[in-house]
Amino acid sequence: MPRYFISTSDGFQAHDPEGIELPDPEALARMMRKTLAAILADEGTEGGRNEFWADAHDERGERVMTARVNLSVAMP
Repeated sequence: MPRYFISTSDGFQAHDPEGIELPDPEALARMMRKTLAAILADEGTEGGRNEFWADAHDERGERVMTARVNLSVAMP
């Protein structure tokens, strides 16, 4: 089973050095969505941060997937 390493950025960059084994790209996409949802739940209320992303790399270090969320809140 392939191992993926997910890096995130929400104003602060973090990298998972252990990685996670997932069976296929669809499972990786679900994990990326869950990762960004967790970041938004924790950090999405902080002012001034409106772009969040996660990059997944394979065991060779090659980027295989990117997920991004751009959040904006405006008052009428």
